[in-house]
Amino acid sequence: MTFEPLGRSLSDFTVELDVYSGPYEWLLALILKDELEIFEVPLRELVESYLLSREPEAANGLERDTDFAGSAAALILLKSRTLSPALDAEAEGGEEEPLSPEELAGRLTEYMKIRRAAEHLRARFASNAGHYPSAHVVPPRPGRLHLRPERISLAARQAFSRLLEPPVRHLGPITVTLQQLAGLIRAALAGGPVSYESLTSEMDRLNRAVAFAAALSLAQEGSLKLSQTEPLGPLTLEPSG
Repeated sequence: MTFEPLGRSLSDFTVELDVYSGPYEWLLALILKDELEIFEVPLRELVESYLLSREPEAANGLERDTDFAGSAAALILLKSRTLSPALDAEAEGGEEEPLSPEELAGRLTEYMKIRRAAEHLRARFASNAGHYPSAHVVPPRPGRLHLRPERISLAARQAFSRLLEPPVRHLGPITVTLQQLAGLIRAALAGGPVSYESLTSEMDRLNRAVAFAAALSLAQEGSLKLSQTEPLGPLTLEPSG
């Protein structure tokens, strides 16, 4: 697993986690060097921290969001693959058979048990701060973990349906960035509504997809409106004003 260089767009983003405190780029470096276990990094807290520090009006806001989304997706993929290390055995020359959906569901269930137990113990330790243990031993009690087996099985089947990464060599390189295409769309809208098809008529397949992503980002921030009279019909970009 490798991460694309982030440049300087996220150089000012710092995170405060239980296992790490400091620049986000250093966190990625520690994970890549195997100096920090990926399972120790709470990805949900990481995303929430970024959303709190996000400035939509910043000049490099779109580039910053793109860099973070790419690195966060790589972290999620890395964390999901560690649940099933046997899936990469063939690529590494190993002879171990890959897991079945049922075996993965069982592993996910065990992971949930351990995670819930760890959360419970952390809460108990926090509530008992300042107290000292006695020599009395409390007999163990059976735990109560409420899981829906059908949801675990569904998650395992969905994970197996996305194991094979689609080939992308035939698509060619992306020659423009989201920020450049956003500027192109803003310039085209200065003359009024414009058709997405006419705007991207001279682009290849991959750059059309990037242009669509740029249009969605501009629509989300309120810079334009997207209209489509019928499903899969022509798409029109309109100024929001």
